[in-house]
Amino acid sequence: MNGKVNFIVFKLVLSVILFLNFSIGLSQTSYKIVYCISEIKLHGSVDNLDERGKQLTREVREQAKAVNYNLIATKEESFFEAEDKLQSDSDSPKTQMLIKLAKRFASFNEQVYSNYARDSIIFGKKLAGQDFKVKQKAYNFNWKISKSQKSILGYNAIQATGKYYNPVLNKEFSIEAWFAPSIPLQAGPDIFMGLPGLIVEVHLKGAVVTAREIDMIPNLKVQNIEDTNTLNEKEYEDIIGGLNKKLERSLD
Repeated sequence: MNGKVNFIVFKLVLSVILFLNFSIGLSQTSYKIVYCISEIKLHGSVDNLDERGKQLTREVREQAKAVNYNLIATKEESFFEAEDKLQSDSDSPKTQMLIKLAKRFASFNEQVYSNYARDSIIFGKKLAGQDFKVKQKAYNFNWKISKSQKSILGYNAIQATGKYYNPVLNKEFSIEAWFAPSIPLQAGPDIFMGLPGLIVEVHLKGAVVTAREIDMIPNLKVQNIEDTNTLNEKEYEDIIGGLNKKLERSLD
């Protein structure tokens, strides 16, 4: 009798183990990363500004601390966007203006959906009061990985440098990124991706953006951007070129 009971218990335990293993196999490893503007870069010395300019600079830097960007990522895809900051009674129009100014230093897109298997991205951007939605191949940064390392949120991060072309400014920019090999994602903030580990910090022309929180949460849904009515890369660059020409004529 005891032998039969033990066999039944063994079968139950085995069934539970198999079920748990099956459930783990079905679950998807996903992450939520919150980025913040950790530093604003000014081109020129603050000392050369008048008192009003210095005060504005201090206020923009202070409000930059309240700007968060969210990234939901898996090995296959990711979705990035600025976190909406709810306006409260204490948020004056000036505060809202300062937050907008702080965001401009990062110059991120409104939203970015990345599909790594297809090597494609869809991003939304607002320019000259117009909303654009663009679908194109992911940017190729020609990353070069260095030996420099540092700790970010307790993760060992490795430095990489690359370059990319910005069609809005019609200029090529250098980029510095720090990635964590222990987090097996090729994702990063905005359009920056393609390294053997999550990008936890990027040094841009106007700002440094750093991961503030990294949480592994199984089965997070990655939001997509509908690819209807999207522009391709050439169409987008042609529109940008037209807008730049209009701006140049208005300045003549």
